[in-house]
Amino acid sequence: MRSYEFTFIASGVDPESSDFEAKFFEAGCDDATLAFMKGLLAITFDREAEGYVHAVVSAYRDVLKTGVTVERFEPDYLVSAAEIAERATLTRSAVSNYTRGLRGDFPPPIARIMSDSPLWDWVDVSGWLHKRNMIGREAVVDARIARTLNVFVQSKSPVHDIEKRFSGFLSNPFGLQSLAATA
Repeated sequence: MRSYEFTFIASGVDPESSDFEAKFFEAGCDDATLAFMKGLLAITFDREAEGYVHAVVSAYRDVLKTGVTVERFEPDYLVSAAEIAERATLTRSAVSNYTRGLRGDFPPPIARIMSDSPLWDWVDVSGWLHKRNMIGREAVVDARIARTLNVFVQSKSPVHDIEKRFSGFLSNPFGLQSLAATA
């Protein structure tokens, strides 16, 4: 088993209630740290599981037991140039060269294109980096899992829809070829 770190951002929480922390502990979130930030609750897990998808789906199920509204999952699939450098353990100048088109056919940004801080899809970027042997295949699969989970979370899909989407992977962590197909 490995340990995986990730965060769910939630709303609909009363931090002043006497059973606030106990509610999370009893729901199975005893491996999470709770912190209020900018009016939202960050539930940061350090969860042991046989795979990333097992960790995030089981944690999502446990968080929902508390009655909070899950707003999103982090790490987000939208990344800045600085986040690309951090996730891929590259220098910022190397990433700058890639994003400016100086070193190959780097994926274009998908959000805030007109701003000084564009955002890229980590799935596209991780796939590009993997093809150049700069990161491992697992990073690409994890990126796809995170993006898929965030789409479900933000659309307020019930947990059974998420479990159904990841069912092949939950029964066999190495069997979900659809998420890794382009890795």
